Amino acid sequence: MRRLIGLVVVLALLYGGYWAVGAQAVRRGAAAALEQARAEGWGSAEAVTLAGFPSRFDLTLHAPEVRDPQGSLAWRADLAQVFALSYRPQELIVFTPTTQQLRLGGQWFDLTNSDLRASAAVGLAASLPLSRGTLVGKDLALAHGTTPVLAASELRAAIRQAQTDPAPNAYDLGLDLLQLDLPRHWLAQIAPQTDLPARIERLHVDATATLSAPLDRTAPAAPPQIEALSLHAAELDWGGRQLRADGTLSIGPTGQPEGTITFRSKDWQSWLALAEDLGLIAAKQMPMLTGLGTYMAQAQGGELAVPLAFQNGRMSLGPVPLGPAPVLGQRQ
Repeated sequence: MRRLIGLVVVLALLYGGYWAVGAQAVRRGAAAALEQARAEGWGSAEAVTLAGFPSRFDLTLHAPEVRDPQGSLAWRADLAQVFALSYRPQELIVFTPTTQQLRLGGQWFDLTNSDLRASAAVGLAASLPLSRGTLVGKDLALAHGTTPVLAASELRAAIRQAQTDPAPNAYDLGLDLLQLDLPRHWLAQIAPQTDLPARIERLHVDATATLSAPLDRTAPAAPPQIEALSLHAAELDWGGRQLRADGTLSIGPTGQPEGTITFRSKDWQSWLALAEDLGLIAAKQMPMLTGLGTYMAQAQGGELAVPLAFQNGRMSLGPVPLGPAPVLGQRQ
């Protein structure tokens, strides 16, 4: 029995020593990352503390802030906690408080939630390449002062290194957004003729994006650009109307897309009217598009499938030209 007790004591001391060494490495790494973030202008925190002995490394960032170097986008909160099991330090869980702030378009907004957490797994290389990540939120609400802006009952987002795409720096993306509430006054301003409600029931996206660089520890200072996008499935349920889309795009150095996204819906007339109301389609084009859509839908069993094509800096909906294509991010 004495030998067994002695063995347990030795093992406990060894494990305690392992935790102490690991904790010291975590502190040094956090301090170095924080110093780098401040020097490069994309993040800061007032203080960092560590707890969790013996089974975890619990890192608490006090008054953290993350921002892009230009300052147009930013996030801050009173604290953020990063948890990792001591025997799996490359797998992280992040908890944030129920009240946070987002800076968008030069203004600060309050973001409240009943639960908002993220997880991530990184490779063991020095660059800490992202292997996978998730974000889950419930009862999200964005407000500017006392004015509600957006709200959603649930958010689920995921990213992982692509499982089937052989291209380097390819990532699978997933998004589910449930019961998204838009500001009624905003909807009335941009689309006064629409009869769509202010609530979008569901938005779902399944895609693969190829980036100009990997997502690793250098990404916050030099965000990678999207070079190609494969949209496997996108689904929108809004006011009892459904819309689906799929297709592929490549994005060149100028940020202009090339490729085709095909939209499919039995409710195509409502979406066409909304596009006109939003100014995406000129009123003079509506009779042609309506007549063409009716003919095509009858041939396709009631569901209209129409390609939105991007080519040479222009875009067209089926055979109808729509004008210049949007710029999706110019290379530096």
